[in-house]
Amino acid sequence: MSAHAFWNQSNVYEMFGLDFMLDENLNLWFIECNSSPQLIGTNEYKTNFLVKMLEDLFEIQYSFYRSRMKRLLNLLKKINQQAEREGRIRTSKWKREYTKISANRLEPEYQISPNNSFKLIMDLSRQGADAYFGHILPECAAL
Repeated sequence: MSAHAFWNQSNVYEMFGLDFMLDENLNLWFIECNSSPQLIGTNEYKTNFLVKMLEDLFEIQYSFYRSRMKRLLNLLKKINQQAEREGRIRTSKWKREYTKISANRLEPEYQISPNNSFKLIMDLSRQGADAYFGHILPECAAL
């Protein structure tokens, strides 16, 4: 419903605090969403949870930054080689190439560790219901 308002870039994120409650019939109820949740460790368990969450978040961000930087440095080498070889740079070619390398993807050496507590729930580079890893029904993905 609000996806249109989000930036679709791996170097941009926003953290939300979502509160849920179970009733006596084990129905899950959404209570509220906080756009700026407090990250205060009020006890040892919560402190450990927050530290792990932030470590895992930084691992993801760092992996995407490193992956994109690797591709960008390779592109700059190619542009430099062309400039040295031809004495000019064909910008339209490199703009298309830059668009490709800027995609949100991880290089093999920067994959997220298996013990990271975050789980990928949506990947819009995949098509239809596959983009949601089975979290929603195919007929819902078509909407």
